[in-house]
Amino acid sequence: MDHLRHAALKLALGEQPTEDLPMIAAQALAGGLESPALIELAGLSRRDPPADIRDLFVQTMAELGLPVPGVEEAWRERMLEAAEGMLTGSLTHYEASNEIYWCACHLERTDSAREIVHLFIGLWSSWEDWPDERASIERDMQLAAADLLRGHGKRVPE
Repeated sequence: MDHLRHAALKLALGEQPTEDLPMIAAQALAGGLESPALIELAGLSRRDPPADIRDLFVQTMAELGLPVPGVEEAWRERMLEAAEGMLTGSLTHYEASNEIYWCACHLERTDSAREIVHLFIGLWSSWEDWPDERASIERDMQLAAADLLRGHGKRVPE
């Protein structure tokens, strides 16, 4: 399910090649997921019309109860995934802070989004500028990432 959800986020952001969606669907089928549109999508070729592939993917996600998000929602989810990645160790503090900042730049210009941008660009640039202080800055990055997740009703990994 994670591969499909990740593909849906990338599709919403214009980063998912449609020709890869049939193989992603086939992998989901092999992993035990099933829906009529998923079966049909897995049977398509990379050379089928991109609009047909995309439409069938959108239908698949709806059938599975995971509709393809809008652009704003996709940026927010990607930002929260980066925060989680920092806390689980799948991303470095530096990578995650940069990703959080970058995603927040694409959100609607609210006070909250601006605060996230300023906080994480500050932490990210401080990490570069103050190498002797990196341990302390990384702790601040972790606290900010945990607060970001909590503020969006997400569980904070331990």
